[in-house]
Amino acid sequence: MKVNKTFTFFCITAIACLSFLLFLVQQFSDEKIPLGLLLILFSLLMAQAVYIFFDAKNRGEKYYFLWGLFGLLNFPSSLIIYLLITRVILKDKNRKTY
Repeated sequence: MKVNKTFTFFCITAIACLSFLLFLVQQFSDEKIPLGLLLILFSLLMAQAVYIFFDAKNRGEKYYFLWGLFGLLNFPSSLIIYLLITRVILKDKNRKTY
């Protein structure tokens, strides 16, 4: 399997962003979040972002990199918004009406 440079850059950016956000949560939170929960959240967000990245790229979206970063924001509403926009709104917009 050939590794795409864009995907590699996306993964590095995503890991850096999530690591920084998790660091901020740990530093400025009154209660410490267990490491296991942080790893689960990290895994869910990365899986969601990678899915959105590849799906947008395969569908020919112009800004697939940004869609992938959008997937890092929260779980699962980013995925729901992505699916609604790309499957429903853009599909209806591209449909020809006579």
